Amino acid sequence: MTPRRILLVLNHSGYFGVFQTLVSELARRGHSVHVAFLSGTAEDRELVERAAADTGVPWGRAPKRAMLDGWSSVAFLARALGDLGRYSDPRFSESPALRDRMAAKVESHLTGAAGFDPLTRRVALRRARELHATTDPALAERSVRSGARLESGIPPGGRITEFVRTQNPDVVLVSPLIDLASPLLDYLKAARSLGIRTGIAVASWDNLTSKGLLRFVPERVFVWNEAQRREAIELHGIPAARVIATGAARFDDWFAQRPSTSREEFMLEAGLDPAGPYLLYLCSSVFVAPEERPFVDRWLRALRERLGGVGVIVRPHPKRGKPWADVELGANAVVWPRRTGELDAEARAGFYDSIAHSAGVVGANTSAMIEAAIAGKPVYTLLAPEFNQTETIHFHYLRSEQGGFLHVAETIEEHLDQLAGGLEHEAEVSDRARSFVADFVRPGGVDRSATVIYADAVEELALLPAPKPERPAPAVRAALTPLAAVSSIALSLRVGKAAVTSKLPGTRAGTGLRPVPTEGR
Repeated sequence: MTPRRILLVLNHSGYFGVFQTLVSELARRGHSVHVAFLSGTAEDRELVERAAADTGVPWGRAPKRAMLDGWSSVAFLARALGDLGRYSDPRFSESPALRDRMAAKVESHLTGAAGFDPLTRRVALRRARELHATTDPALAERSVRSGARLESGIPPGGRITEFVRTQNPDVVLVSPLIDLASPLLDYLKAARSLGIRTGIAVASWDNLTSKGLLRFVPERVFVWNEAQRREAIELHGIPAARVIATGAARFDDWFAQRPSTSREEFMLEAGLDPAGPYLLYLCSSVFVAPEERPFVDRWLRALRERLGGVGVIVRPHPKRGKPWADVELGANAVVWPRRTGELDAEARAGFYDSIAHSAGVVGANTSAMIEAAIAGKPVYTLLAPEFNQTETIHFHYLRSEQGGFLHVAETIEEHLDQLAGGLEHEAEVSDRARSFVADFVRPGGVDRSATVIYADAVEELALLPAPKPERPAPAVRAALTPLAAVSSIALSLRVGKAAVTSKLPGTRAGTGLRPVPTEGR
């Protein structure tokens, strides 16, 4: 097809790894792709620079609203209260941890962020606490509707619109539009105002059920599978015809991955006895497992009593290496690797080897379980009261009784029985994992590249008729303009106060301004 211009805007440069294969495939087909990030760490940007150099894809920072733009505060109020309000829906009645997490973030931002006058702050905090305290379908619906009504009057911001206009893309894609009050929404609105086709790229398996709302109906929403299609339609109000299941392109290289070492070589490198099997424990995020070390200690003691000296590798979560830095687990058990963070090619090969050579994988609730399933390994979990496992909707997709691959135990005795049986019948147990992968990760065919299907879908989006340009609803914008003006004044006063303070003896230079924050990765 005729080469197209595609602008991919990501919340954080760390998301580039999720879309690297898609970007490379689109570039290989002759399309011009520009990748822009709202934020990112130096480590992430270094990885992006190396990866982008291979394809020649340009990348850089995506502009945000001006610091004194009062509309940023108005946008935060409309979006954040809608994000919180969705958890008043009875479908989330068994997910208090998700509701508590969202409420804590909203209240923290409303309490400490600049840009809110005292009355607005007080009213918004009262509303947030009402939403947090109640599970009521009518309340949830009103909250989402009122947020959408307010959103219709909020302009996307001059900087953002000018950036999109300058890029002149045929398609604007954003990801992962589910963070609290995500400013990525402004890029979709800017594109729509310019008559440019838009798409939302869902980045992970939990995005549509455990975070915020999409709040925008683009020409296309790209998801992994039929389960996510239902989530986009039922939980986010996206018309069914606009939701496309492409498979999980982020795992395509995992299907092609092969061990870089023999089992014996790997176990010796990790510090385990190669004469016997080992289990791999994959640590989870801080939300799922706030205190994982005590649990692992108890688990390992029970394992030793039942299964003797079976080897154990505990792999820290990429963002939580510090609690494991100096931990020693005893004979034939190791924390590996000690270095954590985003995976380069060498680290990814080691990660694959740790799964491929294991006799089974154990974890609380992490996407790495899906990678273990792709590798054909049996996967186990023990429900623990200190973990957030069953409260998340996406966790249940993995359970074996619902067609998934995950062997769930409610007691340590049941868990140890499962592990013992798995060590004896590993091949039979792992068949469940392969069946799940076909439905959840590659619904287009287990032997078909999800990246190719995804790129085809993006090309199809680029061929759709351009949407009619839309502007903010005049009446709603007029009603909100005074609030935006007051917010701008509040921001200006905070900047002025910070500037004066910074000049006083013993103070550090800088604005001291805390703008309306947005959630990171």
